[in-house]
Amino acid sequence: MNKKNEIQSLFHYTDYRKYLKDYYVWMKKETPYFSYRYFSKVAGFTSPNFLKLIIDGQRNLGGEAINKFCKALKLRGKEARYFRLLVLMNQAPTTEEKDFYTRQILKSKVVKGLKPLSEAQYDYYSQWFHIPLRELMERSDFKNDPKWIAHQFTPSLTEKQVKDGIATLLKLGLVKEDDKGNLVQTDAAVTTGNEVVSFGVETFHKKMMQLASESIDRFEHEDREVSSLTMGVSQKTAKKVKEMIQDFRKEVIAVVCEEKNIEDVIQVNFQMFPLIQKKGDKDA
Repeated sequence: MNKKNEIQSLFHYTDYRKYLKDYYVWMKKETPYFSYRYFSKVAGFTSPNFLKLIIDGQRNLGGEAINKFCKALKLRGKEARYFRLLVLMNQAPTTEEKDFYTRQILKSKVVKGLKPLSEAQYDYYSQWFHIPLRELMERSDFKNDPKWIAHQFTPSLTEKQVKDGIATLLKLGLVKEDDKGNLVQTDAAVTTGNEVVSFGVETFHKKMMQLASESIDRFEHEDREVSSLTMGVSQKTAKKVKEMIQDFRKEVIAVVCEEKNIEDVIQVNFQMFPLIQKKGDKDA
């Protein structure tokens, strides 16, 4: 491996801290005198361990610091721009900002060349209606008509959203057209292992929680189930409750997989989260 190849491998990363960690390990092998102190000196930082703090997630990179890192890493042009976008995406404080920078990354010609389906995979999750759109296709009265489809959703979609959604599902191979021109599901699946795709999953969950909140006013009581529990528990019990939720989710999936007559598309959310700091937490 030479330095040029290592720099080019930057485009395979979706986590800039992971790239920096791998870069440090590689440089230590290639250059015996390379160290955190040496990097800080080359980059122009007074703190000898600044690189380690960044790698460990104890510090973030600001605008000027990003420039210094690009200089020390000898990143230029597309590589420097990609590194900057990675930093901004990884450090984005809101879902909206993270989505903006993620889409900028996915538009990169280099990324499209290396991972041609990444943008479609991200869209599949980040647009909440893609998954229920695919499920709707199993209903016996389904019509391959964007206008009809748009009005089946609550809240309703635009025809453009439906057309774009169908295009995404076709591109990923999640649906196909049969001999009669009808859209039907395939057995294909979308992996969530890629970190960029995982960002889309986060967006999906947040939107579904928002829709769950809105469902209280949108639907009659008999058409929804919204309930909650607030409990004081030990960490051991909290872990057990989490496992129970995961087991129940698997049971629901098993029941639904036996379904032969699709009449509706529903969303079931499973949520468990802390309301107070953990005992002994420094920030408590």
